[in-house]
Amino acid sequence: GFLGLPKSDEQDVSGVAGGKWNQFVGGNIYWSATTGAREMHGAILVKYLALGPAAFGLPTTDETGVPGYAPGRKSELVGATIYWSGATGAFEVHGAIRDKWLTMGGPAVFGMPTSDEQDVSGGAKWSQFQGVNIYWSAATGAREVHGAILAKYIEYGGPASALGLPTSDEYSSGSGRRSDFVGGYIYWDASGGAQVVI
Repeated sequence: GFLGLPKSDEQDVSGVAGGKWNQFVGGNIYWSATTGAREMHGAILVKYLALGPAAFGLPTTDETGVPGYAPGRKSELVGATIYWSGATGAFEVHGAIRDKWLTMGGPAVFGMPTSDEQDVSGGAKWSQFQGVNIYWSAATGAREVHGAILAKYIEYGGPASALGLPTSDEYSSGSGRRSDFVGGYIYWDASGGAQVVI
């Protein structure tokens, strides 16, 4: 098969108790008593090795397709999912941000991730996707910002601006759309475009 012949003996997985792995010409196979034997290869394997197996644990699935996004591929890990497409590359999504993205429809609605989860000052986190940014903090939870409101938010300075983090998802308001933030809101309608209110 595509994995080819082994290139190593079985070895312990550094930082993962009970984990074992073997390297093959076309990829790696990882095993533990709780996850079973799972293969990883290509760009997803490269991303996994860059993150380090100890970061999110062993894979719990082989590489599979992405429902609703035919060109995409993914591997599930104990603590994250790594997604890949030719257009975006390979990036990890995890925790409350992953849950939020999947609840909104995931790749089928907002496309694939275009960044790993990143830090925002004050302990907050954010991840970028093809069609949306999702921001999280303990105080605000996971909130999405997209479209013209996202463009205005980034132009205004994003989380570092007087607006701060989002406190709502985008919602209907009057004849337009609105997203609320710690320090104000952004309102959009077809006649006036996106406007910041502090």
